[in-house]
Amino acid sequence: MSSGNLTKIRFPILVFVFFCVAACAIQPAAAIKVEGSRIVLDVVPGTTYTFPMAISIAPTDAAADYAVDVLGFGQSLVGGSYTPLSAAADTSPYSARPFITVPSPVIDLAPGQRTAFNATISVPLNVGEGGRYALIYIHPSMTGSGQASIATAIIVPVALTIQNSKLTETGSITNVSVGTIVAGQPIKVSTTLENTGNYYYRGLVNQVTMTDASGNVVGTAASAPTTQSLIPGNSVRLDAPFSTPLEVGTYTVKSEMLLNSTVLDSNSTSITVNEAYIPPFQTANVTISPNSPATLSVPGGIISISFPQGSVLAATTVTVSPYTGTLPALPAGATAGSTGFSVDGLNGLLANDATITVKYSQADLTAAGNDASKLVLGRYDSNAWTLLPTTVDTNAMTLTASTNRFSTWAVIAAQSSSGAEAAPAGSARSSGTGKSGFMGLGLGLDPLLIIGAIGFVIIATGIKRK
Repeated sequence: MSSGNLTKIRFPILVFVFFCVAACAIQPAAAIKVEGSRIVLDVVPGTTYTFPMAISIAPTDAAADYAVDVLGFGQSLVGGSYTPLSAAADTSPYSARPFITVPSPVIDLAPGQRTAFNATISVPLNVGEGGRYALIYIHPSMTGSGQASIATAIIVPVALTIQNSKLTETGSITNVSVGTIVAGQPIKVSTTLENTGNYYYRGLVNQVTMTDASGNVVGTAASAPTTQSLIPGNSVRLDAPFSTPLEVGTYTVKSEMLLNSTVLDSNSTSITVNEAYIPPFQTANVTISPNSPATLSVPGGIISISFPQGSVLAATTVTVSPYTGTLPALPAGATAGSTGFSVDGLNGLLANDATITVKYSQADLTAAGNDASKLVLGRYDSNAWTLLPTTVDTNAMTLTASTNRFSTWAVIAAQSSSGAEAAPAGSARSSGTGKSGFMGLGLGLDPLLIIGAIGFVIIATGIKRK
């Protein structure tokens, strides 16, 4: 066999082996296991308690040093996740940090080793009433090995309830704010509550009521109940998404924080609506089959997607829902309108192009400088935006385009109505006509699978020629 043929064979094989080795080299970080990962005790003043704990790592993990720190109990404002506080930052009168000691601040672990220890809790005689709180933070030591530096850290919450003491569950709203009002997006009403009592609680619900200038209730909204406990002295922000149509005018927003149906506190603010507010549409779905056409429409006709017969090879349920997050960065010169949505349920390409029609809003038109000819439909996939050739009907206020795939969509103000000029470099541009799918066969194949198949063909062909 000639050296040239050997090179032809070896190169694709080496490329294939390289990717296999690279994939296998991505190993999970060491995961420490903690026994006694939650300390909840009813305690008597003047009494000392020992709580058994243990930490271990798997036999396949590298030897590592782990620090065991007793810290203050902090919480994030959004979500209420637990945040360890240093001694200097732990100024709460309800801190249990000074009560708790561990035998050693650093524990050395060999592969597969388990080390047991006790957390000692000495409750002062004059501890007072309510609850006391701290966090035991088990994490890679700064002096540990490289493996430990990326290992999992564990937070062990400590909640001590003083027996026969008065438990006070109170709270105070410190802020109520209303986010920017954008058509097609929920109005976010954010309320911050501080736990002003001496005991932790969970299951908070934020109830929002909006009234017009005449005092008439125009709508309500509520947050999901909190799942994390709110520790005394800490605060949490709850967001209630308001999605009721509003006419131009001034409104009063009343926010209440409820704990087990009891109102802890209430506060109000006012907002002014300068343009009629249109809330997000309701999620809709349809099942499409190979043998018949189908249309997916949302209530109010804001979005309509027509699938011709033969678009798919098997029955598939397609769902369209509002996109309420932050859109990925747009191409240079493009501006997002207020209409965004996601179409889910289809993987790969359609065998025949679907036609999508979207009603644009006044906010979309404003983003285009009131020039509807600049509006296009944009599709985000493969980490890039494709601005599709779009037909604009200014009488019906609609945008229409053809597409062979679905993902995240938005109404976008582009530099021109064609959409081609603002498409990101290297991105695919939809022709809007003709057959799509792999080689026009409408197989609905994922492009990555196609590339993988081609790679194997190259390898097989090289070996066959040896």
